[in-house]
Amino acid sequence: MRERGGRGSASLEPMRVHVADHPLITHKLTVLRDRTTKSATFRALTEELVTLLAYEATRNVRTSEVDIVTPVAPAKGLSIAKPKPLVVPILRAGLGMLEGMVKLIPSAEVGFLGMMRDEETLEPTTYAERLPDDLSNRQCFVLDPMLATGGSLIAAIDFLLKRGAVDVTAVCILASPEGLAAVEKAMHGRDVSIVLGAVDEKLDEKGYIVPGLGDAGDRLYGLA
Repeated sequence: MRERGGRGSASLEPMRVHVADHPLITHKLTVLRDRTTKSATFRALTEELVTLLAYEATRNVRTSEVDIVTPVAPAKGLSIAKPKPLVVPILRAGLGMLEGMVKLIPSAEVGFLGMMRDEETLEPTTYAERLPDDLSNRQCFVLDPMLATGGSLIAAIDFLLKRGAVDVTAVCILASPEGLAAVEKAMHGRDVSIVLGAVDEKLDEKGYIVPGLGDAGDRLYGLA
C-alpha cells in the first residue's frame, strides 16, 4: 500500500489558516449567534457546522492506496491510513463538536483534553487528559469552538506535539484576530493548521469574542 496526503513534521512554513466562507456555514453561524436560539437548536447546528468545517480540516488526511473489486472489475481506491487520525475535543465546549467531526471520519480514534481558563489571568490550565502516551506519526484534530485569547489552543497543540503528533489541525467555529495572531506566533514553523467558520472583530476587556456568540459551553448545555 502506498501512503498519500499528510504533511511532514519538519515544515518551516507559517501556520496555515483557512476561513471557510461557504454560504451554508455563514447561515448556520448566523443562527448560532442569535441569543434567542435554544440549546437544542444550538447543539444540532453546531454538529452540522462542524461537519462542514471537517471537510476542509481533513483535506490533507493521510490515505493509503488499496485494491478492491467492484461488481464490475478490479479497481484501486483510497483508505484512511494507519495510525488512524486522533480527534481531541477540548473539554467541555469541544464535546459539542465531537459528533459533527466523527460523523465525517467515524474510523478516527478520540481522546480528550480538559482545559480551563483562569478568568483573572486568562491563562489556561490542564485539569484532565485521556490520550495515548505515544502519538508518534499521528495526525490530530483539535476541537474548540472559540479561539479567543489563543492560550488554551496553544497549550493543547503543544501538549499533542510533545507527545509525538506529526501535524495538528484545529477546528474552531469562531476566532478573534488577537487569538489567531497569538497562535500563529506560537506555532510558526510547526506543522499546524486552523480551520475556522469566521474571524470576528475583536476581544473585549473580559477576553470574549465580539460580536461572537456568547459562552459556547453554556449555550450548548442549556446554562445560558
